[in-house]
Amino acid sequence: MKTPDTTNAVSSATRQGAQIIAPDGLPAKLNTVTAEVLARLLNYERLTSLDAVDEASTTRLSAVTFYLAEKYGWPVQAQDKAAGCRDGRVAWVAEYFLEPEIVARAMAAGAGNWCTKVRAARRARRSKAAEAKRIADRFNAALKSRRHHPGQQGLFEGDAA
Repeated sequence: MKTPDTTNAVSSATRQGAQIIAPDGLPAKLNTVTAEVLARLLNYERLTSLDAVDEASTTRLSAVTFYLAEKYGWPVQAQDKAAGCRDGRVAWVAEYFLEPEIVARAMAAGAGNWCTKVRAARRARRSKAAEAKRIADRFNAALKSRRHHPGQQGLFEGDAA
């Protein structure tokens, strides 16, 4: 197993020469995953992909940070971090963050008010989660009712070895 070099921060999502930030570098739509991820980064949070699943409801954190860098110019940093797994392995994951001076500059330019609006918009969206789950369950029940080949089974079901 190859162990990554963790002596230097890996800034895979950073774009050279990005100048941050005025409030016009903030996403206009407030109830999106992109807005929530940026608001969390502006709150000095460090996010891994697993954090993003739990906290921002996305499995695509690296894509979101890439989009923030490309479309809005945010110099998101990524650093390797060791994570212990339930199956006994140690996995290396990327942890995304903004440098403190970037956050301070953004807050001085008015990003704090934007972050407050994002939190409210995301809270309102989450209030619809139960209905979204019911709709998804109906879709999945309809898909499940389709006939499968009689010999098809899941990897861990029945006598599959």
